[in-house]
Amino acid sequence: MAKDTISCLSLDLGANLGWSKIQARLRPEITITVSDHGTVDLNKLTDNRMRLAYNNIYQRNRVKSMIYEETIIKLVNRLKYDCFITEDVFCHPNHISAFRALVLYMETLERVVNIEKQKRLFTIPPTLIKKHISDYGLADKAKVQEAILANKNIIIKNPEDMSEHEADSIACAWAFVHEFLVFSI
Repeated sequence: MAKDTISCLSLDLGANLGWSKIQARLRPEITITVSDHGTVDLNKLTDNRMRLAYNNIYQRNRVKSMIYEETIIKLVNRLKYDCFITEDVFCHPNHISAFRALVLYMETLERVVNIEKQKRLFTIPPTLIKKHISDYGLADKAKVQEAILANKNIIIKNPEDMSEHEADSIACAWAFVHEFLVFSI
């Protein structure tokens, strides 16, 4: 790989869409700098839109999907990124409806990244992300956030404002660098 630094948009899909803008430096040692991060509350945005622009055609899930796609397009087009990363879809047996939403979110994200940016969407399994950031594949969100804040090779602008969803997107970027880029440098 010729470049020592790559820019990434990393996402944690869900009703609370966590995102982070990452610069990953690969040499002399792996370091990621998070220059911007945020969480988009899709439920709140959906409530607002349905209250302000009610119609009797769209159901709540359709409105939320439309808002999600608009948000993804804005995030993807915000800057020129070298790569796009997200946690892979998973199914928890007690949350089947959440799985359905994750699949739809993933499909929309992959379509936007593939078609609008002509780029691959990199997906990382959740247990692999947790293993890379905390050395334990079943770590909870609090442990992931603690591990990110304790990692001297992760620099975060405004870490005190970081939500657990933003932390998950940062952990995903960390795993991406180690899974996909370490061997190419």
